[in-house]
Amino acid sequence: MTGTEPAPKPAPSDRLLLGLLAAITAAGPVTMNIYLPALPQVQEYFGISVAEVNMTVSLALMAFAIGVFVHGPVSDRFGRRPVILGGQLVFALGNLLCLLSQSFGMLLTGRVVQAFGTSAGLVVARAMLGDLYGREKMARMLAYLTMILVIGPTVSPLVGGLLTEAFGWHALFALLLGANILIIAVIWRFLPETRHQADRSRGAAAALRNSLAIARQPAFAGFALQSGMIYAIFLTFISIAPYVMTALGHSATEYGLWYLALAAGYFLGNWVVTRSATKVGLHRLIKTGIRIQFFSAIAGGGLVLAGFWQPAALFLPMGVLGFGQGLALPNITASAVALAPRTPGAASSMLSFWQQTIGAITVQGMAVFATDTPVPIYVFMVAASLAAWVSSFALPRSSDAGR
Repeated sequence: MTGTEPAPKPAPSDRLLLGLLAAITAAGPVTMNIYLPALPQVQEYFGISVAEVNMTVSLALMAFAIGVFVHGPVSDRFGRRPVILGGQLVFALGNLLCLLSQSFGMLLTGRVVQAFGTSAGLVVARAMLGDLYGREKMARMLAYLTMILVIGPTVSPLVGGLLTEAFGWHALFALLLGANILIIAVIWRFLPETRHQADRSRGAAAALRNSLAIARQPAFAGFALQSGMIYAIFLTFISIAPYVMTALGHSATEYGLWYLALAAGYFLGNWVVTRSATKVGLHRLIKTGIRIQFFSAIAGGGLVLAGFWQPAALFLPMGVLGFGQGLALPNITASAVALAPRTPGAASSMLSFWQQTIGAITVQGMAVFATDTPVPIYVFMVAASLAAWVSSFALPRSSDAGR
């Protein structure tokens, strides 16, 4: 270190680090979830179709996918802290564009810029945990991280519904911009660098080769498919359900309240991981979570096909499904990132890229089906859950896979 280089920030405690990473990581899910209740109002405001307004979700997901593909390898090369700070500044620009938008094109641009900026937080937070912890502890830390950050995405649909009904959809982006500025200040003051200087010697071409090499590993491909299916089921439900609720005579606020059932299930699943990952084993928890997801989707689909279209029939099976996803996803993520111990940023990027890409395709694809009935959503979820369950048999059988 030369005399002109700033002294590195001291390593924070696990608790402080988790709090910081939760705030950073939650920016993306909160931005998505707070906006979803406003989709019907945005559609009416611009006089466009469901498929068109859903582009503000699907194109944002694609921008997020591109962002995570870029940010992980870049953070391996240049460090975690500057990438996170840069992402938050881009996020601020996107929030400003959305806040000032009076045309659909400007809103769409702002949503894409937002998503690209927030993608840095998700992928780099995972990579930072990969820098600091082994596979089992990383799975527990990911579960703890999710339990902390789930609070924001959980309440954000309710907040979004209340703000949209009281002040209109532009108010959402004023709130996001204010929170964004606060996060930047906290990161600047407290977030340390976890990537060792000696590990940053490889250039961009080497980082790209690392990413492609990781993607070619059969075990990684299996984990990517699993996580993509899980994420697609979740995203498809939360992006189409606001239209269904509106068509059935329920408000944006009611959607936000019922969303709590899904979030509570996912939170509980993550809590079980924090208590059981070491004793039960990562692979067994993945298998259990995938099975719960499948049978919950079948139960919900049965209720819908039988004509039970009340919010309880739509959301309570999703709460159980969310519990299964909470069991599976942290362990899938930890196992996938552990396959590349020297470049966890690249592994996290590649995993997130496939999650977001599969999610974007399914969200836009489902927008062409009827949105005044819950039947298409549940048919899709049953099919995707079955695919995820069948593909789970291709994953490594040992909980030590990826060591």
